[in-house]
Amino acid sequence: NRELYTPFVLDLPLVSYFNSTVNESFAPAEVILPLLPRFNSSALTEPTAWTLNVLNGTEERKSIVCYCAKCGSTSISNELYEIIFGKTWPYTGKPWIQDLNSKRWKGLSKKDWKIDFGKTPSFAVIRDPKERIMSAFRSKVGCQGSVDISDRSRMVPKLLRLAGLPTKFASNPLDGFGLCLNETVYLQALFMIHMQALQGKLNVHFLPQHLHCFRHAPLSNWTVVTTVESPKARCDLELVVLGKSAGKNCSLIKLHGTSKKARTSEALSAIDEARLDAITRKEYQFFGSYLN
Repeated sequence: NRELYTPFVLDLPLVSYFNSTVNESFAPAEVILPLLPRFNSSALTEPTAWTLNVLNGTEERKSIVCYCAKCGSTSISNELYEIIFGKTWPYTGKPWIQDLNSKRWKGLSKKDWKIDFGKTPSFAVIRDPKERIMSAFRSKVGCQGSVDISDRSRMVPKLLRLAGLPTKFASNPLDGFGLCLNETVYLQALFMIHMQALQGKLNVHFLPQHLHCFRHAPLSNWTVVTTVESPKARCDLELVVLGKSAGKNCSLIKLHGTSKKARTSEALSAIDEARLDAITRKEYQFFGSYLN
């Protein structure tokens, strides 16, 4: 539908080159956000979904589980481990709980490129696209707050390189090492990557959700498509994996992350909002009422 892709024409500031973590000054100019090109996901071949084989009584039950980075993956992985093994995750350090391919999961899962649904029950998790993109900003590339400094030192240069931006667009962090990004540069970099149809090369924390669990499997193929905040998400996961659910404590436990109020209260400039709208529009169109 062509009218859904009307470009933004705004009288707003452009990104400056000033290397700082404080508020920056910009020269006003007309900013035009052009139409984003269509993206062909057929070239994406990396496996995304986990096939589980869990002993249920005397029979082995097969199920398919998929969730993206920044969709509540830590919470879901913890709940999944407890559902399967009847105890909380007892380990620290690498391999992390999200790596279902590690020996810590006792060989119960494997990652599949081509998902064979058939009659196999399946469970996928999605998240509000804007919340997810800004959550990735705070935890992976931001200049202050609860940032994974090690990840930031790797991800910022790669993100800038993929966008075609020089490192002078980055800032110096208030703590830690390496470079960081402010919100404007972060969203500009993502917009430029989408503009070049390179979003398939993004790190999984920034990869659009419809290019993850759903790149080779439409929404209608999944038994359950839910959000981590659904009041029955845990029971749905239990039902898919075990074939039964006790129907108790059905909410997923949130082990980290900011509150919904904090996630939605960020004061973005109009140009930042425009770029955020542009890079997430496809996801909102794709998921529609599934996000409710």
